[in-house]
Amino acid sequence: MSLLVYKQRFKNPNYKSTAGKNYAHVRYIATRPRVAKNEGMNHGLFGKLSPGPVTEFEDWRDAARLVFANSKKHITMYRSVISFDEETAAELNLTDQKAWQRYIENHMMTIAEKNNIRREHLQWACALHKEKRHPHIHVVFWDTSSRVKNPFTPPAVPNAIRKQLIKDTFAERIRAYGEQKNKSTAELRSISNELVDEFEQHLRRLGKDQYKRLRDDYDEENELSGSFDFDDVVLNETADRVFRLKSALPPTGRIAYQLLTPEIKAEVDKLVAYLLENVPALREQKESYIDSKMKMALLYGGSDEYLGSLRNRFAGEADKIIANRVLGMVKTLNRLDYEIKSGEYQSARRSYFAEQMLMEALDMLSGLTRDNDSRFDDWEKKNGRELSKDAKKELFLKLQDKGYEH
Repeated sequence: MSLLVYKQRFKNPNYKSTAGKNYAHVRYIATRPRVAKNEGMNHGLFGKLSPGPVTEFEDWRDAARLVFANSKKHITMYRSVISFDEETAAELNLTDQKAWQRYIENHMMTIAEKNNIRREHLQWACALHKEKRHPHIHVVFWDTSSRVKNPFTPPAVPNAIRKQLIKDTFAERIRAYGEQKNKSTAELRSISNELVDEFEQHLRRLGKDQYKRLRDDYDEENELSGSFDFDDVVLNETADRVFRLKSALPPTGRIAYQLLTPEIKAEVDKLVAYLLENVPALREQKESYIDSKMKMALLYGGSDEYLGSLRNRFAGEADKIIANRVLGMVKTLNRLDYEIKSGEYQSARRSYFAEQMLMEALDMLSGLTRDNDSRFDDWEKKNGRELSKDAKKELFLKLQDKGYEH
């Protein structure tokens, strides 16, 4: 069930009995038992008949007579209800009539706009019913313009109102769920990219001839054993499957999961399932992704069957993210093949090692700098006084020497 329920209906304005029924409806929502009454009054009807603040009607009959008169003019009197369960209402601080007045005033234009009613032509009256399990507010609203309207309201209209009210009411919660989903998506890609990067790094360490022999063996479907020497067993198995995928794919064309043949797609799915089974961090982020999407879906509600289908769809989305990252390994093989054919492999391999050495040197220097800064801060705190420029220079050189001795 949705956290917010919205219902909308009307009595046909062309029926003779409609005016009397609309009058009776206003009396009912204003005076029924458990209505939240206006202060010092015997009813709880409030609303807006003109621009300005919300008005608590002194006599509910005034609004009821206006509704009756409008009905006689064949103006459609729409009846709607907004309801929450008790826990959600408390979470939203909808605990008294004043809070509900503010809430409906803030969201009334959503209801009007979805019904094609302009602000200057909108009038409405409502009352809060403080039912214990599902507090709800009844709203009667209408369009004061003279234009003729078809009273039929497509089901899509109240459904659109419900969805927009949910988006606006639970904006902070939806934002938090969105951030969780984005974080999980980024983590799925990051973990998958680490596998891709380690795969490429290993292949870059191979000589040109060694790599080419490995590729030829897979293209010729030779039985291989111990072809890889990754420290990680999972990566060894992954590499084996990726090479087989590469051999099964056409030599040219875009590589993307949605473009694969059913047979190759099935092999990619098996590889994704293998990784999810053997890489706990990947499995954890997939569940986090599904959880964030399901929390958002549960705001809008639905049957168990529908929600179950959504969970399966979200799981498929996560698998597809992983699959496309894994296919990056195949793209790596294509890139290496191109480098070999163009004679760039050895050059790219040298560049790779040079970059690795540079990064390691920068990392070492960064670590030494942090150590020196930390020692200086500790010394300064211990001595508790400012140093002269010469003293600072002398101390810095002393600490710098200590750093390089390590």
